[in-house]
This record gives sequence, C-alpha cells and structure tokens, in this order.
Amino acid sequence: MAEVRFVLIAFGVTWAGVAPLVLSHLGVGPPWPAWLHGVGALGPLVAAFLSPGGRNPFRSRGATSLPTGLLVVCLLTPFLFAAVALGFEAGAGTPVVSVLGARLGDTDWVLGLFVVSILYGFGEEPGWRGWLLPRLQARYPATTATLLLTMIWGVWHAPFFVYRFEFQGPMTIVGFFVGLLAGALWLTFLFNSTGGSVWTVAAWHALWNVVNIGLAPVSARAVGVVNGLMMVLGFGTWLVFRRRGLSIDGRVITDRGTPVAE
Repeated sequence: MAEVRFVLIAFGVTWAGVAPLVLSHLGVGPPWPAWLHGVGALGPLVAAFLSPGGRNPFRSRGATSLPTGLLVVCLLTPFLFAAVALGFEAGAGTPVVSVLGARLGDTDWVLGLFVVSILYGFGEEPGWRGWLLPRLQARYPATTATLLLTMIWGVWHAPFFVYRFEFQGPMTIVGFFVGLLAGALWLTFLFNSTGGSVWTVAAWHALWNVVNIGLAPVSARAVGVVNGLMMVLGFGTWLVFRRRGLSIDGRVITDRGTPVAE
C-alpha cells in the first residue's frame, strides 16, 4: 500500500536524521549542533517525492476558491495572533520591545529562526497535505481523513520530545495532540479551499513556526495565547465548514475517485 510506504519513509528519514540529537541528549555519543534538527523536516518531502505521483510535490490541483483579500488574511493569522499575544504581554508589564530587540540583534538566532521555520513548513507540507491528505480524502470524509493524518503527524514528532519539546507528563501529549488537530483542521480547510495549493499551506506553516519560535523568548504565556487562539480558529473552522468537507465551497481535493460525503 502506497500510503504505508509513504509513512515508513517519512518516519525513517526524519527519525534517522535527528537520531544523533536524541542520542546526544540521552548522554550517548558526542554533542551535535542544533541545526541538525532541520534535517528532520525532510522526511515528508522525501517520502512524497519517492511515492507514486509525488515527483512534483508542490503542484496544485485547481484554482483557489478564496478571494484574494481573504486568502491574505488567512495566511497572516499567525501574525494577527502574535499581535494579540504581544499586546497582552505589554499590558501585563512584560518588556516586549527590549526582549525582542535583544533577540533580533542576535544574527545566529534570527538565521536559525527562519531556517528552521522554512525547512519545516516547506519540508512537511508537500508530504502531509500535498501527498497524503488527498489520498485519505479519497477514502474518508475530510474530518476523518484529517483525524487520521493528525495521528500519523503526531507520532512522527515523537523524537522531538526527547531533545526539543518540554515533556511534563501525559497531559503534555494530550495538549500537543489537541493543538495539532486544531492546526490540521485549519490546514485541511486551507488546502481544500485553495484548490490543493501546497504553497499556501507550506507558507502558513512556516509563518506559524516563525511566530511560535519568535515568541518563546518573550514568555510561555505569549506562546500559550497564540496556541489558544489557534485552537479557536481550527475547531471553529471545523464547526462552520464540517458539512462542506472542510472547504469554503464544498470542493474536497483528492487524487483519485470522488470525494467521500460527510
């Protein structure tokens, strides 16, 4: 089955790529530079390229149904959420300007911020949304397809909990999957509503990474506000568009067959 092969390749490339960081964190082997984390982004992209019909993983399937103005707003939602979070922090007395100014003055940090954000946005999406989602939507309703994709996507992140994410018990995993599902629902909506535009979902994913990594030095609370707003957006989108196949006009993007009715 092509989907199983895709998942195995995506997991294998990513997990092998970040294995030195995992082992180093566990005290096995020498320390490795943090930029090696970027290699993990390549798994879904490589898997898509090596799978049937994946030689052009950034291809679109049709024209967008989103008006230009609305599309721009959709793409900029991470920055809109960041503005709310920063406004809240400033009101609470956090020295937002000085904290961000100090970070933006660190060239290595800024370079790492954009490299990691772009790598994961444009490394993941050709695989998850560009290759796997259309195949799942050909077999299952869009909501079910998104749930299945979220479970796969979540497990794929497992090595990152060893050296990158802060694990604080089982509720960390629960919160992670809830947030990931909200993001996946939103990305399914964007993908279906733009005629299967991988460039759109990859750009949004990259901007989302920029905001989350960029706000981390400000406070954990700011990151929490942004992610809380994302959950409202993701689940709110599902409530409004679930009967339209998570699409603004009811068009569900598949790579074969007829979309499955909700």
